[in-house]
Amino acid sequence: MTADLTTCVPAGTFVEPATLCDHVATLARERRTGFAVARLGIYDYREIRSSLGPAVATELLDRISARIADCLDERDAVSVLPDGDLLIVLDHTDHLDQRLRELVARGSGWTSAVYGQLSAGAAAARPGEDGETVLSRASLALEEASRRAPGAVTVCSSPMMATAQQRVSLDIDLRRAVEADRLTVHYQPVVALDGGRIVGYEALARWPDQERGWVSPDAFIPAAERNGLISDIGLRVLRQALRDKRRYGGSFDTWLSVNVSVVQLDDDTFADQVLRAMADEGMSGEQLRIEVTESALLASARSRAQLIELRRAGIRVLVDDFGTGFSSLASVRRLPIDGIKISRELLHDEEPGLPDPTVVRAVRLLAAGAGVTDIIAEGVESALEVRTLAALGMPYAQGFHLGRPAPASRALRWPLAPASVN
Repeated sequence: MTADLTTCVPAGTFVEPATLCDHVATLARERRTGFAVARLGIYDYREIRSSLGPAVATELLDRISARIADCLDERDAVSVLPDGDLLIVLDHTDHLDQRLRELVARGSGWTSAVYGQLSAGAAAARPGEDGETVLSRASLALEEASRRAPGAVTVCSSPMMATAQQRVSLDIDLRRAVEADRLTVHYQPVVALDGGRIVGYEALARWPDQERGWVSPDAFIPAAERNGLISDIGLRVLRQALRDKRRYGGSFDTWLSVNVSVVQLDDDTFADQVLRAMADEGMSGEQLRIEVTESALLASARSRAQLIELRRAGIRVLVDDFGTGFSSLASVRRLPIDGIKISRELLHDEEPGLPDPTVVRAVRLLAAGAGVTDIIAEGVESALEVRTLAALGMPYAQGFHLGRPAPASRALRWPLAPASVN
């Protein structure tokens, strides 16, 4: 502690974060100087404490705290928070980003048993701002740094605050929309390039918001994953898709596919939920496809076990966005899958709109070697692409040229592809 603080804070005692910040804010106002608050977090601290024990975690905190204290100026202050983070009040705001990097570099290091890697976030106090508010912004900056990588540093800015507020607002509105059952389902056809027959439909969650309009899935799906709604949304989409198929498309020999997240696959009850929904709607397994990313398939043995159980019931598994991750013949051969959906990024070379023949042939050979039968080209946007893919022997395709996502009352009644494949 600094000399300024020891007059009101006994040495060696824990200081409440807001108390520490407010005290230094008072001193800063009296001296007519600025100050900043930094929050430093140890990568995987909770796991270290849980797996290696409290003694190891305590030694780690003590070592890091001592190294940090050696880096501070006379008027700075440091406190260890109950969650293992370090709170630092910096007496001035000069070169804040550089100071953070120095603290992270010099504070990180070994104990006798483990390495402690710091990340840091900080916020400079604004005129008239109290310490607790500055602490909140510093905590937000640490969250942003932690999302980037261990060792990252971030200084809170106005755009960062605006983004965080928008994210929180989106999370709140999405939860309300799910609770009020305001999400809907649209369907995009999958087309056989030989003749233009629709063979299946991908069910896609859609969110029409009164103020935002149609919210992009790229925005609300990540929100659903981070706030625990993705399993609820996924099951609702599945049940709605099965009901729509029975109502509008029951007379056509087509299948439905639904997207499944790694969070859903990690739930031991997922396969039972899917099979129960199929039974409730009187649908057979052959009429359903499950779309998963390769990273979800590789996530855990539990995920693979869930998919194996579904495949026993006749449900087929497709790898979505194939080519955007770590796709390889080895991984495809050992995973419980029946088909792949090739990403547009993999299919196209530098010339827009023209699939790369070498890539198409390679993927077809890879799939054949792995016993994968369903190969679907994603993101097809022109007749030229369709003709090229068909000439290269690609069996199926999906994209705006062949049909945009649409409500069930319109999409599931298409007996043929809405756009010509010729």
